[in-house]
Amino acid sequence: MKILRYLIIIILIFILLLLTLAKVNIFQFQQFYPSPQKKTSQATPAEACLSCHLPMSGFSAAHRPETIGCASCHLGKPESTDKAEAHSGMVLVPGNLSQAEATCGAMGCHPTLTKQIHTTLMSTGRGLVTVNRYVFGETDSPNGEGHLSHLADSPADDHLRRLCAGCHLGKEKWHPAPIDETSRGGGCTACHLIYSPEAISDLRRYTETGTLPGSHPSLTLRVTNAHCFGCHSRSGRISTNYEGWHETLLNPEEVQGDSRYRVLQDSRMFEQETADVHFQKGMECMDCHTWREVMGDGVAHNHQEEQVEISCEDCHRVTAPQSVPASALDLTELKIAGLRGWSLKGQKFVLTRKTGRPLINVVVNNSDGVEMIGKNSGIRFRPKPTLPICRNGISGHERLSCQSCHTAWAPHCINCHTEFDPSQVGINHLTGQRQSGRWVEYGSDFLAEPPSLGIRLAGKQEIVDTFIPGMILTIDMQLYPTHPRNAPRHIFRRLYAPIAAHTTVAVARDCQSCHANPLAIGYGQGELTFQSLGNSRGQWIFDSHYATREEDGLPYDAWIGFLQERGGMVSTRVGARPFSVQEQKAILQVGACLTCHPGNSVNIQRIYGNFPQALKQTSPSCVLPAWE
Repeated sequence: MKILRYLIIIILIFILLLLTLAKVNIFQFQQFYPSPQKKTSQATPAEACLSCHLPMSGFSAAHRPETIGCASCHLGKPESTDKAEAHSGMVLVPGNLSQAEATCGAMGCHPTLTKQIHTTLMSTGRGLVTVNRYVFGETDSPNGEGHLSHLADSPADDHLRRLCAGCHLGKEKWHPAPIDETSRGGGCTACHLIYSPEAISDLRRYTETGTLPGSHPSLTLRVTNAHCFGCHSRSGRISTNYEGWHETLLNPEEVQGDSRYRVLQDSRMFEQETADVHFQKGMECMDCHTWREVMGDGVAHNHQEEQVEISCEDCHRVTAPQSVPASALDLTELKIAGLRGWSLKGQKFVLTRKTGRPLINVVVNNSDGVEMIGKNSGIRFRPKPTLPICRNGISGHERLSCQSCHTAWAPHCINCHTEFDPSQVGINHLTGQRQSGRWVEYGSDFLAEPPSLGIRLAGKQEIVDTFIPGMILTIDMQLYPTHPRNAPRHIFRRLYAPIAAHTTVAVARDCQSCHANPLAIGYGQGELTFQSLGNSRGQWIFDSHYATREEDGLPYDAWIGFLQERGGMVSTRVGARPFSVQEQKAILQVGACLTCHPGNSVNIQRIYGNFPQALKQTSPSCVLPAWE
């Protein structure tokens, strides 16, 4: 009887556990298709807002005032029918991060996201701050603490405040406005706000006549490329690169009517180049990039390559993809999937190679490949797996990143100068106020060229990756009013920066474009030729297109000297560097052989597949470099 009693107890516990798990599972899957419930008067008093602001349309299903009211986002005193009192404490732009936890994060709406977003680089601009201080000589490292909304009074921070501090989510947005090419800041609404034509028309009429709008902009998951463009058409210019536009120094009048050029709203002129293959296929920025990359994962990263969790191999698989079922998704992912109306039954979601987190729009298909679902378009993309040469590799190429071979071009600026001019009037981008004194930038060459290659740290591993001249510039602080007494007033830097140019092409660069290309190796543009010295020996000679700078004796566009090394400040990243002399010789050794044995499929197998062995079997006619 005792055994029977224990057995009954165990069975009851097991049934209770099953019911508990079932309840959790039902709760999770209810998040797929959430049904907004109207607020009860017990939760919040009845709102008087709509007694004046009716009719009002344009809301997304999850943000209808009938469901969440108006004060959930705009605060104020909604129980009052007096205009002044009702508007007391009201927030005109609810998404600003200074108030997001009281608006977007309140009442159980998005509390986790509004906390995590304060650590994301999109909000802090941390890398911009720390690198700028490093360039100005105010710190010894491009890593560290920094926030564009909390700048100090040093020359480096003042430079950011007056010139660059507008491009981050933490920047306050003071007036309602639709997203365009000049949009900056606004926190949550920088990405999630969409104005319909009716809402734009109503806002314009309200601004001109005071007539209350009847159409409200929609808060939605439909984040478009246009939302990214305002900030990301600057600096590395990845938004314009992606669409195939390269900035020039031309004036609009010089190319009027020429379809190869595009004038942005801020009057900058762009020339047409090769667009990214993903853009050509119809993919948007958010089809690849995840909500954790943009809104934060709770970790304060130093630079964007640390925060980005996706990689090419997540979709263009090298091996069978790692995946999880829908039951393994967290509540945020379930909610996003539900709001998009995706059916998750039976789906397996691909995990990122870098972080092991799920990509909720990348699923395993029946053929053990993967499919990417366009987040806005709904298009099902079928990425091709990597080619055998990428999976199996060539000896000596194990460290190459995908983009080192598949980047078509990147923006290069090689002769920049910035100085403080007290006679001009600038704008404090944190306050929006005009003030005396301005940092002025000058440049003489904007080039669209293949990137240079170099070494950067990915975790603890060195990889070969793409770089551009990030900081080949002079800084003049002669007239800066509060310059520290003992600090230099003239600074020269030659720092290259890693870049994900977003100009991916399907056909990779060929062997010669790396092994016999001075720009790729880091020497800059010029003629790199291999000449025979007789007796099966040869010599590489480099003739630069640019003159040398008096500050360091290197050509204007170079990262390193020909068969030389550099130490000290060489990059905007810790652990990033140009090729060493030994690495340069190894690259050029292959380049010498390519003069007679092109890098076709036969020679890759016969010679370059095991290059050290091939060097032991050279014929008398082979000419090898003499390094001494």
